[in-house]
Amino acid sequence: MKIDKVKLKRQQGIIEKWKSNRAKGTLEAVTGFGKTFVALLIIQDMNERRPDRSALVIVPTQALKKQWKGKIKEMKLINVTVEVVNTVIKKQWQTDLLVCDEVHNYAAKSYQNVFKCIRYKFILGLTATLERADNRHVIINSRAPVIDKVDMKEALANGYVSDFRVFNLGLEMDEKDRKEYKRIGDLFHKYFAFFSHDFDTAMRCLSDASFRKLYAERMGWEDRECFIFALNFNRNMQARKKFLYYANSKVEAAVKLIETFQVPTITFAQSTTFCDRIMEEIPKISVTYHSEMKAKERRESMAKFKDGRTKVRVIHTAMSLDEGFDVNGIEMALICSGTSSGRQDLQRTGRAIRYSEGKLGLIVNLYIKNTQDEKWLRSRQGKAENVVWVDSIDEIKNQVQQLKAAI
Repeated sequence: MKIDKVKLKRQQGIIEKWKSNRAKGTLEAVTGFGKTFVALLIIQDMNERRPDRSALVIVPTQALKKQWKGKIKEMKLINVTVEVVNTVIKKQWQTDLLVCDEVHNYAAKSYQNVFKCIRYKFILGLTATLERADNRHVIINSRAPVIDKVDMKEALANGYVSDFRVFNLGLEMDEKDRKEYKRIGDLFHKYFAFFSHDFDTAMRCLSDASFRKLYAERMGWEDRECFIFALNFNRNMQARKKFLYYANSKVEAAVKLIETFQVPTITFAQSTTFCDRIMEEIPKISVTYHSEMKAKERRESMAKFKDGRTKVRVIHTAMSLDEGFDVNGIEMALICSGTSSGRQDLQRTGRAIRYSEGKLGLIVNLYIKNTQDEKWLRSRQGKAENVVWVDSIDEIKNQVQQLKAAI
């Protein structure tokens, strides 16, 4: 494993902070800084000092498990077990050091037993952003509080990641699409108004019978009437998302960007269908990787993308590679659709900014102008760096040429 001397001193300082906190804490750092390497150094130190001690690394996906095992083998570490969280919560475990990769995930209700089934002496959490919208990150903070942060400003200033630019490319709808979007939007707001435009109220009326009964009584409605309002609110909300996620203009723009820049690229979407649609447009140079594929198919796609000897230089994914995808050489991340989550934005951006000499990472967000799509984008980019809003691919091309000439 190649050691980045620029980062190493900072990483060692983080380790000392973690040790000073009784070897319990979480590192919050941008993708590309080397959170995994910090954990590997800690395990290496433990191997040297106390080779009898054990480490358990829990990860959210099989892809991450494979990556961790490869790095552990490369560094010749011993007494290390790597398991996916879904496996971990099924039985009891005992270890000296617990490493929680993408630790923010383990505060979710579906994984609420993860800390109950593991007995450990020391704990290290790794994440790009610990804070969760549901505030359940307090569960992690109580066990492994944040002991240090490396944000994007620091990473850029110190060369921990490559320089990059984020281009937000606004797309227009044709007249037919504008009418359809307005129709869906009008229905959405009609039913949303029944709940005073309060999302939590609308969703609870859909899923919580007791709450719905009380709300219906307060509003002077029948219970079934309230349920129908909530159901229609949800249906039209999903229809609006689907409309924006599947927009034809996004497929066209994505293909044109890939053909224009001709660099190793990862595309992100919120639906597997969209991934397949782009791949069908450029099948000779791209592969898909998503949850609708069999495990063998995903492995084959990843192998082709990483090979370097094939024509494949683009991998299309629908959230499966948001977290922990560690492949050097990616130069463009193309976000075709996304949520309002700042964490998702940071993680996806990170796929194209891993450090390489002379590299300019290119991140392009596609959005439909003057729609909810634009609102989601603005929301998730609240703390983003190096963002430029553009109206054409030519604008991106010209700015990239100028920036590369200056490197």
